[in-house]
Amino acid sequence: MSDFKTTSEGLEEISRLSLISFAPAEAIITDVKHLASYNWIEASTPTIAVPGSPAQWSAPLGPRQVKKDSGLVYISQNAARHPDSPLEPLFRSLYIEHPSFDINSIDIVTDRNNIRKLLSFVKPALSKNGLDAFTIQVDMTAQTAIFSRDETATYEVIRPGEFRGFGHEFEKAFTIPQVKGSTGHYRIISYRLGGLSFLVRHETDGYVKDLKSSVKDKKSTGDDLVDILNSLSLTPKTTHIEEPSVKSKLTIKKEGQIVSRESTLEIKTRVFHKSLELTEVGAQL
Repeated sequence: MSDFKTTSEGLEEISRLSLISFAPAEAIITDVKHLASYNWIEASTPTIAVPGSPAQWSAPLGPRQVKKDSGLVYISQNAARHPDSPLEPLFRSLYIEHPSFDINSIDIVTDRNNIRKLLSFVKPALSKNGLDAFTIQVDMTAQTAIFSRDETATYEVIRPGEFRGFGHEFEKAFTIPQVKGSTGHYRIISYRLGGLSFLVRHETDGYVKDLKSSVKDKKSTGDDLVDILNSLSLTPKTTHIEEPSVKSKLTIKKEGQIVSRESTLEIKTRVFHKSLELTEVGAQL
């Protein structure tokens, strides 16, 4: 009997016993590279700014009280703002900053969220509230697997009587937006893991300005982003906006600055009496 069997729904099941014969791969991430970034902009049509910028960390002096989180909170902002093609901003920003990028060199394209779900599946202890059922859509193009998030809801609304913590309001109080109208900064990185090459998109909360080379001078890089954008005729130089093409509803603005990976922040809040466990947030980092 084969270790791989097809169910009535056309899905494949892989038994744990079939994996015993495989030698374990080293779970070490190497060759991490920042490739591209963008911000979602509040607009009536899907609009991003490339390269965009995360918000700048700016902690006020002394203690400060913040409101509890309320109102609209995105679960998957890319799908909420651009449901026709949530992965389009990833590829658009990538090829704006690296026009000759060879996607065939990548084994897996995915959002960080998919990796976190799979990691929680193989190590349930990472999910403190238990693991909910999840779906990941997978498409193959040549030898590249493209993982797409499949959420039952792309956003939620926190009602006045509900309590979901202070994380979002804390970010607003302790950071300064660098791109007007921004609702979130996303970055695309590549790395190698387990013998595979990954291209991963993830959201970034902020960055620290004081670190050396936190903001790269566009004139110091070999491929000046401004020149690239202009050469691609994304926008008239006076407006810096690319109107959506016939086949796309996505508008791209040329705005922001390239921020180094080393200076970026993931912001987490905790009640005073409870310590922050690295095992809870490690997968997100």
